[in-house]
Amino acid sequence: GLIRVREFTMKDSYSIDATEAGLEVQYRAHYQAYFNIFNRCGIPTVAVAADSGIMGGKVSHEYMYLTGVGEDTIVRCDDCGYAANGQVAGFTRSDPVAAEPTAMVKISTPDTRTIEDLAQLLEIETRQTAKAVFFMGRFKRDDPEQKDLSEERLVFAVIRGDLDVNETKVANAAGALELRPAQDDEIKAIGAIAGYASPIGLQDVFIVADESVPAAANLVAGANEEGYHMKDVNYGRDWEATKVADIASAREGDACVRCGKPLALTRGVEVGNIFQLGTRFTDALGASFLDENGRAQSIIMGSYGIGVGRLLACVAEHSHDDSGLIWPITIAPYQVHLVSLAKSDGDARTAAEDLYAQLTSRGIEVLYDDRKENPGVKFKDADLIGCPVRVTVGDRGLKNGIMEVKVRTDDDKGQEVSVADIVARVETTLADLRSAIETTVVEVPYED
Repeated sequence: GLIRVREFTMKDSYSIDATEAGLEVQYRAHYQAYFNIFNRCGIPTVAVAADSGIMGGKVSHEYMYLTGVGEDTIVRCDDCGYAANGQVAGFTRSDPVAAEPTAMVKISTPDTRTIEDLAQLLEIETRQTAKAVFFMGRFKRDDPEQKDLSEERLVFAVIRGDLDVNETKVANAAGALELRPAQDDEIKAIGAIAGYASPIGLQDVFIVADESVPAAANLVAGANEEGYHMKDVNYGRDWEATKVADIASAREGDACVRCGKPLALTRGVEVGNIFQLGTRFTDALGASFLDENGRAQSIIMGSYGIGVGRLLACVAEHSHDDSGLIWPITIAPYQVHLVSLAKSDGDARTAAEDLYAQLTSRGIEVLYDDRKENPGVKFKDADLIGCPVRVTVGDRGLKNGIMEVKVRTDDDKGQEVSVADIVARVETTLADLRSAIETTVVEVPYED
């Protein structure tokens, strides 16, 4: 419930530089700093290559907390370390079926609207077919005098039948602001028939072909006529695309684009994103500086953000048990949960209030529970809230000159500590918890 929060709080920072080299220095510094931040928040993250989206720029990384409940798909190679968001991940396609181009011929294919049905009817492999996928794209108008700043145009994506179209890659290839699935009437308007469509014979249509298509000979494609397909269709001879690009989605087991080993798909939550913006926004704003020769040059920018609400959600997902949250000491709203079991005014209440004053005077953040509730309720609430350390003060313990200190992650009851040593023990315990997190912060190799 915390992933898409109504109140969205973002930690942003920006860098401005005179040169691309300067931006690279800033970007790499942020790259490591974000790992440090997430480590100190107690959650493991990976940096993956990402789509720059509306921010533009040539380089972008997302920081992902890997979890089965994540909303993003992460493509990873355990052999070479390649990692990318599924929206932009590359992979090596399997080879097409080897064949010499032959003459195109129209064939009857009744009731075969899917690639699987077509392959079964013709007794061929799905990689010997061409798949058509239609989108309506929203594009920025070239004419600034137009009242509407954007317009919709159909985008025809063509890919080898054994592959899946990646919508983000199609949008980037076409230069569309966004995409939606095209309706049947919108497809018919260009002369194509859903289920039997191909780019053959179409005019004035934006066609994006996947890289797998030009290399494949004698594919079976739609005939733009109900119940018919064209056999032995070849790119360049029978049709051409407006643009050829990588528009395929990487899948489990596909070959890594770097090393060729099988890729794995995992789920993750994006907690941070960094961009090399370049001059996109500074050019738009006319933000420039004078170089040593007195000439105006565009300012080069970087952008770096952390979604605080998402980060909180991931901390809760990663650090909890059946009793409640377990706050890392570095980000806990209170470091110590002080539980008073005093039943009335007396020694226990006085001792608890004195301890509260001592701890807070040393800069320790203390949540003081002096409610008139039974011990079981107070202990349950302390576990639910999840402060790193709980200190219990009660009449029975004070009679023996002791208080109790319990670390939230400990399964046992807690340790009895003399009243004289309690402040020092709390400080030592908090220092040990901080040290345990700080030692996990390591230098992370920068991945382009």
